[in-house]
Amino acid sequence: MTHQHGDKIYADSLSKATIASHQLPKPLNWKILIQPADISTQTKSGIILPESAKDNQQILTAHGYVVARGELAYRDRDTGERWKQQTTPQVGDFVTYGKYAGQKIVVNNVRFILLNDDEITSILPDGVEITAYI
Repeated sequence: MTHQHGDKIYADSLSKATIASHQLPKPLNWKILIQPADISTQTKSGIILPESAKDNQQILTAHGYVVARGELAYRDRDTGERWKQQTTPQVGDFVTYGKYAGQKIVVNNVRFILLNDDEITSILPDGVEITAYI
């Protein structure tokens, strides 16, 4: 969703709150700002999931969208040179990260996670659906 001033609007499905891109915290240095992906509240066949299943899904599936990157993300800590790998997560990419990684923050009632650039574990292709397993 885009705001009338060209801002992208980020929504939190749990709190129903929204925030415009100009209100987002700006990650510093090697930090990456992630908006966690929504968790499913029902199955494809329409069965409403119990709270325990939603909690498991939220805990066991650490994935979301890159919202912002610090200026030094994916650069060598000592030299400032870009990492040699060709693929690095960009704003808008759907990514995975460790379930205990990063700093959980809430800005205007919208949830975000602030990670170090090396805490992102994969970039997921479009159309991939992530679910929890126990």
